[in-house]
Amino acid sequence: MTATDTDFQRGSGSDSTAFRACFGSFATGVLIVTCQPPEGRGVAITINSLSSVSLDPALALFCLEERSATLARFLRAGHFAMNILSQDQSALSNHYAKNHDPRAEDFLPAWQSGAPILKGALAVADCSLHDVYGGGDHRILMGQVLETGVREGDPLLYYRGRYGSIGEATS
Repeated sequence: MTATDTDFQRGSGSDSTAFRACFGSFATGVLIVTCQPPEGRGVAITINSLSSVSLDPALALFCLEERSATLARFLRAGHFAMNILSQDQSALSNHYAKNHDPRAEDFLPAWQSGAPILKGALAVADCSLHDVYGGGDHRILMGQVLETGVREGDPLLYYRGRYGSIGEATS
């Protein structure tokens, strides 16, 4: 069967439902980004807007809604850790999607930046805040990667509003 233009469910760029359906079709990893401001509460928030930016210097970014109550805490902290989730961490993903106050039992001691490190994460990028950019109703937080860590395992994936896994790897 060959796909044709009539097979698409089309929508305008200003239709938020169509926009979400389009970009929800791109399978992403899931991560919990953390920070610990000098004073006040830390933050742990589930996101899927991660991108590596540069190797030299090592830069990575994530996006956070401008109206998010956590944005000011990330800016005050001046650092963050990107904790990439393993396939068995969907419960943590769900928890930190709604509740952004870190539970001590979920975290290891901080690395260089001072941001909490998630227990059992598949990979971690510990970052100092490098720049903040506008992006519509979101802010783009770019960090300079200070340290990375990676372990064996499979990632937690998110696709069209549901969790998944990579299944059998192909080459």
